[in-house]
Amino acid sequence: MNAKYFFVSAVAVSALVVYFSFRQKDRSPKIKDVILIGGLDNRKGDKTLSEQKILLQQGFTHPINIIAFRYNDTKSALEYIRTKPNTRIVLFSAGCSVSKEVAEILKSNRESLNHLYIVEPYHSEGKTTKSVQAAVRLGVPTKNVLVGAYSASGMGIVENARPTPKCTPNHWCSLTEVGKIINTK
Repeated sequence: MNAKYFFVSAVAVSALVVYFSFRQKDRSPKIKDVILIGGLDNRKGDKTLSEQKILLQQGFTHPINIIAFRYNDTKSALEYIRTKPNTRIVLFSAGCSVSKEVAEILKSNRESLNHLYIVEPYHSEGKTTKSVQAAVRLGVPTKNVLVGAYSASGMGIVENARPTPKCTPNHWCSLTEVGKIINTK
């Protein structure tokens, strides 16, 4: 009788160990890397690329590796994106000028366009506007386009875009907000 009780107890304990080890794996962060193509950083009042990375990191509840490129180094950024499948990509402000190119890379690599986030693009009917609209036509979900309250931060660039939640400092805080959105996926 004691051997039978011991055997049943051992099986139950083993089952619990297996169950909790799988649950622990489910809790580990699935997203480890994020590519950021930043906004302007050369004018008085602009945040540096390092500061933009910090703002994005603040949206995550776990450490994340953010690989950042300046808005004017898009050639290097696009080459890097080609080599990093299944990475989340954040295009911020001036960095949104390559929205179409990034969407085309993801599409040609048969990756999900849900991985691309277009954050507060400058909307003046110019290159950035056309690029963002083309990316959406290629299949980037409009909920992945975050827009501020004025056209210089994307308002009106595409229908059904997601408004950036109210936050401060205006415009820059949208990086933290998109980090929160990515973090919940």
